[in-house]
Amino acid sequence: MTDYIKALSDPMSPYHGEAQRLVAKLWHGETTNKDGVLRWTSNGRVPPADIIALAAHITMPINVAACTKARDEETAAFLAEYRKNNDRQMTAEERFEARATFGKGTTVVNLITGRRTKL
Repeated sequence: MTDYIKALSDPMSPYHGEAQRLVAKLWHGETTNKDGVLRWTSNGRVPPADIIALAAHITMPINVAACTKARDEETAAFLAEYRKNNDRQMTAEERFEARATFGKGTTVVNLITGRRTKL
């Protein structure tokens, strides 16, 4: 996680310019704020925690706890949908590529779905 607050106040930080660009985005129409929950206008998602902290630092009228809760709910919903849509066995091509990468007999685990496949 990038400390954009520190980077904003330190012109020598490699992230100083990025922090300045984020401040401009936060203030100039690239976010919406409903009930204290900040969202990107481009995709409707709550920004990451480091950007929420920056928004609070520059005194945007947000509720950090509400933003965190909304982001956690979005993430949980996304992962549930991903798991549902990816509940399948590897294709022959995927298995071939995995064997070439990890070796025959290796067990690979999809960290998101938890599915284990012995190659």
